[in-house]
Amino acid sequence: MPDDYIHELARKWLAGTATEEEINILMQWYGKEEMDIVRDEDRPRRRHLSTVWWMAAAVIIAVGIWALYPKQVEKKLIVYVPKQQQNRIVLPDSSIVWLNADSKLQYTDGPQRREVTLSGEAFFDVKKADKPFVVKAGGSTTTVLGTSFNIKAYNGEPTAITVASGKIRVEDERKHITILTANKQITLKEVTDSTAERTVNATVYHAWIKGGFEVNNETFESIANMLSRKYDVAFHFENDALKKCTFIASFDEHTSMERILELLCKINNSTFRISQDKKEVYISGEGCQ
Repeated sequence: MPDDYIHELARKWLAGTATEEEINILMQWYGKEEMDIVRDEDRPRRRHLSTVWWMAAAVIIAVGIWALYPKQVEKKLIVYVPKQQQNRIVLPDSSIVWLNADSKLQYTDGPQRREVTLSGEAFFDVKKADKPFVVKAGGSTTTVLGTSFNIKAYNGEPTAITVASGKIRVEDERKHITILTANKQITLKEVTDSTAERTVNATVYHAWIKGGFEVNNETFESIANMLSRKYDVAFHFENDALKKCTFIASFDEHTSMERILELLCKINNSTFRISQDKKEVYISGEGCQ
């Protein structure tokens, strides 16, 4: 759908002159595009859309959905963070959420509703309250009162929930309940319908908040997925054996993608090549040594 047409619909919406049909077209377009909603003013501009357009987008989703369903007092908000970016969000109940790249968070703009839906990765610092805080992500439901934890739930990947402090309750799709405390992690694998619990150093799993990059027994394929979101590149492996190599590594926020790949490839005797446009990475070699 042409950008000019969408822009015109947005302007008509904000002016209050959009017809019901035009509103439906705009909402359908939003559902396909998953546009970003940026709440903090110091967030860098996206390359493709102007700041004015982002403001319009925020109004459309935050206010527009309420206009379609006026009987609902609370507004549903959606925050999407694209690749190469991160975002810090303060929820209505004062809980703080750090959203990692290529992640989406849905929540209700009302302090009485403490329930969010996550697709991607986020670190939560939940404020204590009488009413539980609920996170739905990757086929799991996590319930807490006041704690901090990381949830990684990208489509097509296992869901990993790691507790930094306090205690949480996790329920999977089979209604199996697990109680986790600090430095405990549970991994839910949808493909095999299995769960695994272990003790970890929780700081490794939310190092990304400060720009760091840490992995603990992660496969090369999993690391490639992380780098793909962090740097907005696509990875191609010469063979499946390379994907299965595992690594334990730690890099600070100043380490470039090229340096990370250089060190990882050196460990397992492989090589990498980056395309001229910096959008494709090719990994070659025999696999783990």
